[in-house]
Amino acid sequence: MKFKFSLIIVLFSMTTFGQLTGKVTGLNISKPTTINDTVIKVAYNFKKVSNNYAAVFFNGKLINYSLMSTINPESIATMNVIKKDTIIDSVKYNGRIIIEGKISYNHNFMPLNKFKLKYINPSENATVFQIDGNVIYEDYDNYLIDEKYILKAIVSTIDNPKEKIKLNIINLLTKSAKNIEDSNRIILR
Repeated sequence: MKFKFSLIIVLFSMTTFGQLTGKVTGLNISKPTTINDTVIKVAYNFKKVSNNYAAVFFNGKLINYSLMSTINPESIATMNVIKKDTIIDSVKYNGRIIIEGKISYNHNFMPLNKFKLKYINPSENATVFQIDGNVIYEDYDNYLIDEKYILKAIVSTIDNPKEKIKLNIINLLTKSAKNIEDSNRIILR
């Protein structure tokens, strides 16, 4: 009897004073971060490739949604967004984006792997692409960019034999106003 009573008290105190762990729906407990924090916060970015994009039409032609990250905004004459699900060739899209480009602008759309073959020295290292510092998670054979809107390709190589890592990180900088301004800035040391 004494054992049962002790067990009940222990279980009751655990549920009453225990901490919640894991995710609890509707509950968000956070402590503001300060400079004096002694615990390092770790966040994992398990980015899933989403297939819920809108169908993008450029000058009447269906193109890959990925092209939106490197298309020059100055080359767009008009853009129309239709928020209605669309099915094209048995693929469901969450709406349509219809873009008409300016006639005077010449685009050159290509996949990332073709860009790599054209501009980057061949290497056996694995490759990770970034566009303006954002990691590209999609398939590099299908991810389209506008070659004419790329300002610079910065290739960084990570070679860590102890960890058995050989990796090329290719960061493509677009011809945005900020990137052009930054590339023209001279830093004196």
